[in-house]
Amino acid sequence: MDTILKTNALVKKYGDATILKNINMTINRGDIYGFVGKNGAGKTTFMRTVLSLTNPTSGEIKLFGDKTIEEVGLRVGSLIEAPGLYKNATAYENLKRFSIIYGADEDKIPEILELVGLANTGNKKAKDFSLGMRQRLGIAIALLGDPEILLLDEPINGLDPAGIKDIRDLILKLNKEKSITFLISSHLLDELAKVVTKYGFINNGTLFEEIEAKKLLEKCKQQVIIEVDDTKKALSILETMIDKKIIKTKDNTIIIDSKEDTAFINTKLVNGGVSVSSIYNNSISLEDYVMERIGA
Repeated sequence: MDTILKTNALVKKYGDATILKNINMTINRGDIYGFVGKNGAGKTTFMRTVLSLTNPTSGEIKLFGDKTIEEVGLRVGSLIEAPGLYKNATAYENLKRFSIIYGADEDKIPEILELVGLANTGNKKAKDFSLGMRQRLGIAIALLGDPEILLLDEPINGLDPAGIKDIRDLILKLNKEKSITFLISSHLLDELAKVVTKYGFINNGTLFEEIEAKKLLEKCKQQVIIEVDDTKKALSILETMIDKKIIKTKDNTIIIDSKEDTAFINTKLVNGGVSVSSIYNNSISLEDYVMERIGA
């Protein structure tokens, strides 16, 4: 698999404070990587370090195999914090000025404006744009060099539902049509889940888990919770009906890691001489899982 970004034991310290602690991250081509953690967990510092906006204390950062950020240039685009715009300039004028700064192809500006949905803003100045439009203009600037990966730090923070949908649709469009890989930080988990293919969870500077989105959804599946008077007898009955690999016990509680017919299970247990004090379906939400993992 083609690796776009890989860090090995990445550490960043400010004085006596260690902000990043041996970060090992892997992002492959085509990923939309959701970077999840509380405020202050180290997400922005990580992105700034990858982009060489601040120097790592130790560790390695490799892009496109074995290259440094200085070697790859415009193959990496970014929008970190608020976009720096020329507020008295139009969307087109902003892109023209940044294309000169970056040494990018000015002829691609109309196509980029069309991509981000700003082709019809005419003479409207950036200072009069909505927050969502400014975010899309920031992404447009990041697209000037035909990047293969975009680093977006909280791109939907503060946006209204329409603005969030615009950014979400743009990310999916760029990923599908332009084959752009993404590293996106966000605390809006429900929205992140609509686009992400892989997650990385960071807490207190430690990236403690990377997981494919599909596997995470499996972890958030429904469960059946049963409270009984005789766990041993109940297990002997349940294991004739359900794969024992998905059955766990804790004291007088039995947990089945799948969605099952609770009425049928209750009847079987009662007919088998087990007293059932409660039985119900329980689902673990994505937010509950993530909050538990990051210690929130």
